Amino acid sequence: MLSTQLLEIAAQLSPSVAAWPRRKPGLFMVGGKVMRYADLHSFYWQIKQIFGDRLYNFRCRHEAPVIIDCGAHTGMATLYFKECYPKAQITAFEADADIADMCRANLSAHGAGDVEVKTAAVWIHDDGVTFAHSNDDAGHVVEAAPGIKTPSVRLQPLLDRRIDLLKLDVEGAEFPVIEDCGDRLAQVDHIIVEVHALGPEQAAIGKMLARLEALGFRYVITDLKQATWMQAETPPPFGPFRTEKFIMTVYAWHRRIYSS
Repeated sequence: MLSTQLLEIAAQLSPSVAAWPRRKPGLFMVGGKVMRYADLHSFYWQIKQIFGDRLYNFRCRHEAPVIIDCGAHTGMATLYFKECYPKAQITAFEADADIADMCRANLSAHGAGDVEVKTAAVWIHDDGVTFAHSNDDAGHVVEAAPGIKTPSVRLQPLLDRRIDLLKLDVEGAEFPVIEDCGDRLAQVDHIIVEVHALGPEQAAIGKMLARLEALGFRYVITDLKQATWMQAETPPPFGPFRTEKFIMTVYAWHRRIYSS
C-alpha cells in the first residue's frame, strides 16, 4: 500500500531530514516505481501530515467523489485521495511548471494517471499572474513583485456542478479566491483550506469564515502553526505566542449533506 511505503520512507528520513539541503529535487523508489520530489523537507512533512496524520481524510457517501485539488505540488494529496477513493474524479492545479511535471510523473507512476493536472495558478481570473517560484511548497501569487508570468484559472466557473471536495492550499490566494467564488461555493460539499495568515490578509479570516457560515457551512479549525520563520511585526502580548503570523487548516462541510 502506498501510504505504508511512504511512511516507511518518512521514518528513515526522520533522523536526518533537517540536515539535508533545501530546494534540491530528487527521487525515491517506492514499490519499485519512481517518486519525485522538489524539496526533501516539504516531501517529508507532506508524507507525515497527509499519509500519517491523514490531514485530508473525509467521508463521502459514494465511491467516485469529484475533487478539485488546488495547489497539488508533487501530487501527495491527490495520491492520498486516490488511495481512499480509487474511482475519484480529480482535477489538480499546480502553478509551478517544473513541479507540475513532477506531479504528473508521480501520479502516472503510482496508478493515478487518469487525474487531470493543469499547470496554472488558481486565481480570480484567467489572464495569468505573476508567480514567485520557491522550488519548495511555498510558491505563491504576487501582485507587485518580481516573479514569473504563469497561466491562471478562475475557480468560480468550475463550481457549476456539485463538487464533493475542494482542497485549497494556495499560499494566501485562498482569501481572494473564496471571495470571488461567491454563492457558487455552496455547490461544494466539503472544503479543506490551508489558511496562510502571514500578512495584511489576516484581517480577511473573519470575513472568509462569515462567508462560509452564510452559505450554509459548518466548520472546525485545527493545525495552527506559528510562522516563527518569519519576522514578527507586532508580536502578540501573550506568552504562548512569539508571532502574529500563523498557518492553520479550516475544514468546512455543507449542512445539507448531513441534515438527515
